[in-house]
Amino acid sequence: MSNAGALLILKLSRFCLYFMPLIPVITLVYLGKGVSLADFFLIQGIFRIAAFLFEIPSGYLADVFSRKKIMVLAALLQFLGMLLLIWAQGFWAVVVCESLMGMASALLSGTGEAYVYDLLKRDGKENQYVKENGSIKSFAQVGTFISMVIGGVLLARGENVLLGVEAFVVFFGFLLMLFLPEIKEVRRKVVPEASPLKDCLGIVKMSVKHPEIKWLMLFPAIYSTFTIVLLWLLQPAMELALVPVALFGVFFAINQGSRVLFSKFAHKILNALGAKKLLLGCVGALVLGFAAVLLTINSNGFMMPLVYAICGMVAIIPAVQTMCVLVFNDYIHHRIQSNERGTVLSVSSMFNMGISGVVLMAAKPLLSNFGVAATTIIFLVLVVFILIPLNKVFKIKNL
Repeated sequence: MSNAGALLILKLSRFCLYFMPLIPVITLVYLGKGVSLADFFLIQGIFRIAAFLFEIPSGYLADVFSRKKIMVLAALLQFLGMLLLIWAQGFWAVVVCESLMGMASALLSGTGEAYVYDLLKRDGKENQYVKENGSIKSFAQVGTFISMVIGGVLLARGENVLLGVEAFVVFFGFLLMLFLPEIKEVRRKVVPEASPLKDCLGIVKMSVKHPEIKWLMLFPAIYSTFTIVLLWLLQPAMELALVPVALFGVFFAINQGSRVLFSKFAHKILNALGAKKLLLGCVGALVLGFAAVLLTINSNGFMMPLVYAICGMVAIIPAVQTMCVLVFNDYIHHRIQSNERGTVLSVSSMFNMGISGVVLMAAKPLLSNFGVAATTIIFLVLVVFILIPLNKVFKIKNL
């Protein structure tokens, strides 16, 4: 298969794997399965901790074994998680399903990024990584966008219909991945005097101690965590603002549509603004997003057209995270070798999953004891901590 054909399969398979009509109505579905809003945040934290635990092993296995097989396994685990969710009832049953999907996310994250970069490198086109990977991610977001629009419609036909359709589309994505070519020339060979464990830990140590890479991993991890919290706070905020449930899917579709655009045009936006202006704009948007959630919560249904406009703005802001991750991964790619790429990018994803997992789990007691409004204020204040890694990133040369 040609590299162009492989890129097309990646685009189609990502469309299927990111087809998630459950997302815009997930709190409603989980409520029916016996999961409260506070427990929902805890489960999302567990999802990310499960991904955190599998990030480095999956990336290293992809480097020394097979990136294709790791991605195929990821698609299979995601399908199994979605399939079992159809029958899941109660907190722990949902945790098992989310854990399977968390493992799938870990297996695919760094491995998928490394696969795309080295596929382009075969043809000497690695300088097109932001553009091409952005195109792949835009296909993924189109899949999510379409699923957001129809999520409420499918739920109206029954919870099992919604989950069954999602599982079927994910299974098709798994079948597509079976046709991807192997990239054998980048496999890492472990020297006889070093065990695989020591070799893996050596790459991890290099990543977290590297004067530039560690900050290129930490900033997008913290930024992504805040955007995830902002997005999940949107659902309860809309409920408190008396926004009709039927419109939840519309606002999440706006989020995914924005991700399509930010993924597709990330390279152009970066070239137009430059790294520093882009990052300052990202942080400013985050502050604006939490402030807008507070305004939505306290609207009491007043001037609903204005409330809808504010909710639309809140839906768009977390989508900036897609562009941020694309750009930072490109910076990391230029500082590492091919035979360590999967492991290093998994370390980067580990930062993301570990930080977001802990923060989302911490949101449970905040929501239970203080409510949505106070929790939003707390996160708005905590945004100041993102300035620490941002300052370090600004000191890196050749951004």
